Amino acid sequence: MLATGGGAFIHPQTRALLLEKSVSVWLKADIEVLARRVSRKDVRPLLAGPDPLAALAAQARDRYPIYALADLEVETGDTPHLVAVDAILKALAQRAEAKA
Repeated sequence: MLATGGGAFIHPQTRALLLEKSVSVWLKADIEVLARRVSRKDVRPLLAGPDPLAALAAQARDRYPIYALADLEVETGDTPHLVAVDAILKALAQRAEAKA
């Protein structure tokens, strides 16, 4: 498993390689949930401005169409990590069954 930052999938060459060599999973959450998550750390230069929520909304508008190219989309919501992991495993299993 490889976890990339959201910006990695935006780059066409990186995205092409990921789509060719792996199963890509978009961990999707509401903007408000993302804002709470990223506010815990101040290491997000793209969100360092006066209105991080507006910056996230702008990123979502620009990036979500590209993220939608991922092999799987998993809604993570505002849940514990283990719930998200379970949802990812279920999505992967469903994908494997569909390909069998």
